[in-house]
Amino acid sequence: MNPEQGLCLGALFDIAATNGLDMGRRLCILGFCRSIEMLSDVVEDAVLEDGGEVVAAEKAIKGGLHEKLTMTVAVPLLWGVPPASERLHLAVRSGGGIVEKVFWQWDFC
Repeated sequence: MNPEQGLCLGALFDIAATNGLDMGRRLCILGFCRSIEMLSDVVEDAVLEDGGEVVAAEKAIKGGLHEKLTMTVAVPLLWGVPPASERLHLAVRSGGGIVEKVFWQWDFC
């Protein structure tokens, strides 16, 4: 990645995090990033450092301009005290992500 490169608004990300046990409850983080490769690496490192795992990661590139990263991660103590969600937010910002929307999603089945 060229550090002189400006923000490419075509690079989007969608990260869904669960605690690994309750798949019906998740934290979703949506936004833009400079590089889906860099964001993916930083988030993966942070998740692994916390003892979690990357469940799924998909990098889609359409026409060279539009990129999208879709990740699902399992993070222990996501709902704990202090919540691991704060470390996930920090990893996204450190990886060059600009968060547009954060929401909690519950699926009652």
